[in-house]
Amino acid sequence: MLKRDKGSDEMDALRNTQMQIIKGVLIVNGCIAIIGLLLISPALPFLIGLLFGTIISILNFRLLYLTVNKAVTMREAQAKIYAASRYMLRYFVVGIVLYISIKADYINILGTILGIITLKIVILKKELFNSKAYFKNIFKRKEAK
Repeated sequence: MLKRDKGSDEMDALRNTQMQIIKGVLIVNGCIAIIGLLLISPALPFLIGLLFGTIISILNFRLLYLTVNKAVTMREAQAKIYAASRYMLRYFVVGIVLYISIKADYINILGTILGIITLKIVILKKELFNSKAYFKNIFKRKEAK
């Protein structure tokens, strides 16, 4: 039997979490697409926008992972500059995507925004709202000393 080291177990857990988040985004956006088909006319620009936003959101998520992974191996000053430049690059890409969605008639801006935002919603749902400790801390009475 092969012995696994702690680092590879952590990497597997990280990959697992990333895949769960991406699957969650695809499921939520699939539901949004079905609702969009029923409620929005014409539905095709909305669906294209949703797909466009979803792809960019997932790519940004991946870029964030790569940035953090590389930054932790750098010296502190170098890591700050690197992380800040990558942050600006990711938001510049989102700005370009939103600009294209506004200018292009065949892409619905609402679909694009929903595609971008759902990743954040899925992460909050998975990592924050599923935490019992989070809710215990919110509702815990603060005792006066």
